Amino acid sequence: MSHARVRRMSPFLGASRGRQDARPPEDASGLADLVVQDLDGSDVRLGSLWEDRPAVLVWLRHYG
Repeated sequence: MSHARVRRMSPFLGASRGRQDARPPEDASGLADLVVQDLDGSDVRLGSLWEDRPAVLVWLRHYG
């Protein structure tokens, strides 16, 4: 059995080096009335995403 060599990536654009704890809010109802745009540019009320089932919100920062 061969052992693969592991390469570590250097920090990318100030990305976190250590593991971070996720701290989801206990109550996200304060976000329900916020309106954001989807990939097509259409307005979407955040609360509509979790009306029928749980939802996960992921925010990506644009570097460019």
